[in-house]
Amino acid sequence: MGYRGRRIGLLILCTSLIFTLLTVRLVDIQVLNRNQYIDGINGHSVRSSISGSRGAILDRNLSVLAFSDTLPTIGAKPGFVIHPYATASQIAPLIGGSQKTLIDRLTSDKAYVHLKRQVSPNIADQIRKLGLPGIEIRDETARLYPNGDDFARNIIGNVDVDQKPLNGLELQFAILLSGQAGSRTNFVSGTGSGSVRLPGDDIAFEPAQPGQSLVTTLHAPTQLLVESVLKEAVATSGANWGTAIVLDVATGEVLALVDIASSGTPGQARVTGSSGAYLNSFEPGSATKPFTIAAALEQGRIAPDQIINVPASYKYSDKVYEQQGVNEDRQLSISEILAKSSNIGTIRIAEELGKDQLYSYLRKFGFGEFTSGQANTPPWPNETRGKLHHPAQWEGTRLANIAFGQGISVTGMQLAAAFNTIANDGEYIAPSLIRGIAGSDGVMRPISSGVQRQVVSATTAKTMRGMLAGVVTQGTGTRAQVDGYSVAGKTGTAQKPLTDRAGYGDAYTATFAGFVPAENPRFTIVVVLDEPDEYYAGRTAAPVFSKIATGALRAFGVPQTR
Repeated sequence: MGYRGRRIGLLILCTSLIFTLLTVRLVDIQVLNRNQYIDGINGHSVRSSISGSRGAILDRNLSVLAFSDTLPTIGAKPGFVIHPYATASQIAPLIGGSQKTLIDRLTSDKAYVHLKRQVSPNIADQIRKLGLPGIEIRDETARLYPNGDDFARNIIGNVDVDQKPLNGLELQFAILLSGQAGSRTNFVSGTGSGSVRLPGDDIAFEPAQPGQSLVTTLHAPTQLLVESVLKEAVATSGANWGTAIVLDVATGEVLALVDIASSGTPGQARVTGSSGAYLNSFEPGSATKPFTIAAALEQGRIAPDQIINVPASYKYSDKVYEQQGVNEDRQLSISEILAKSSNIGTIRIAEELGKDQLYSYLRKFGFGEFTSGQANTPPWPNETRGKLHHPAQWEGTRLANIAFGQGISVTGMQLAAAFNTIANDGEYIAPSLIRGIAGSDGVMRPISSGVQRQVVSATTAKTMRGMLAGVVTQGTGTRAQVDGYSVAGKTGTAQKPLTDRAGYGDAYTATFAGFVPAENPRFTIVVVLDEPDEYYAGRTAAPVFSKIATGALRAFGVPQTR
């Protein structure tokens, strides 16, 4: 064999040896000691979560109420800050807060500290121009409300700086709005806090799925109108809080839902951070009387044209009831009992009906049950059912009291749904806040409303609408009238029960609930004021109803009826 042959043979031998070593190494890595090497790789990799963009919240006309974008965050690397005292003195006037707190952060031993999260771009530009060593400006995801942070805040809710939902629709639909988080796994140069991501492709990547958007039933212009009207009413009446609701009669959709609270400063009020329409329960007083009468009419226990003897005082069980301002016995029609808001007349009607039937109809009208659930949607966070005891617990004067609105507590939304039932030819439709859900394709998938049921006949409902119109034309609700339109509704001036013992005190809740136009209702509207200085509902809540109804009728172009 020549020299060239020996070289070729040596090359073949070396190549074979190399391939053998590689094969042995691969078997060792992939088979014999696979887990050990995987652990070694994992020790030099890091997995990070990727948040999906949060879905938007829109009104019924697709106007944006809430969306996600980025805002600048001001931070610092304390180790690179040369003059912390001078730096703090320049930044403090721009981002607010105490200069001492800033100095403490700028002299921290941490690698990075936040100074002010999610500031306006204008503030970020001013700080950037200062060119301060160690100060960093980073963009982070923020939730923005284009109509202002207070607009519909009681419904929309809000999130914290880390995008954690706190209340309202943001919390109720947190899973749907948030989407699904993704992940990324990368090689790093070491382990622990000193690790640095190495350049190159990801080991693994799972893209985040963006959240879906909510299309609400709200009509932004009407919401704005009601906020303005109710804010003025709470501020000027001295009420602790107020709630106002506007429903579309045919669909039960919530066109406006406003909750206002006194700010603690005389003459000022603000939109609350949560919805009292779902969370606050109160005794409705005389606003309950239409449902007692409707139930008796439906059961044939009374006739629409019936005359009832209504004495000035009336003993039921162990209590004598007296009608305020009345000193003589009267003969009243059913319409007059409602228009004059006669407690004794209503008690006599309830006696004819009986406790089992009264309870049954009150439940059918929606009292004692949740109102917020729609098909395949979560309920409103912490919604209350109010209070409606089973008739087995109706002892003593309970039947008489519940008939005219004592011993029962309701929410504003329950009361709105009940009055809407009379407006809607006797059919109950659970109020809805969501019209549909829209994905990244922009196509809205409608959501059906919740519970629907026939409570009373269309004939009974029509009779009740006529009686409730009489309350406004010649009864306790005359200040709810609207120029050019007929109005039907009922006042409720209810003493508030004492919290520390049985009985009632000197504080009142004033309510007006009704619909417009009376003959062919388009809107159901409820106004509740808690402890106004002038507590008669006909003088406080009824005029607020009138202002809201006037604005809503104009906004939707409803033709005048008279």
